[in-house]
Amino acid sequence: MASLRAAATASDAALDLALLRVGILAPVELDEIRTLFVRAAATLRATSNRDGHRIVEVVEHGRTFAQVHHDGRVFTLTAA
Repeated sequence: MASLRAAATASDAALDLALLRVGILAPVELDEIRTLFVRAAATLRATSNRDGHRIVEVVEHGRTFAQVHHDGRVFTLTAA
């Protein structure tokens, strides 16, 4: 996941390629994903959903803060 963090600080092409390498089809606009990946307290964790599609979870302080799904959709999770 270090390659995703590094790519997030590089060009759009680098981030797009890094996402494709982990199985995520990047959206046209990468700013939202880039903002999540460069958060200082964030850890990135690759996982899969029940269908086997790749998901990258953005974890802060032991809790999943956001998810980037295989189709490039970003879900920000809120505490219950």
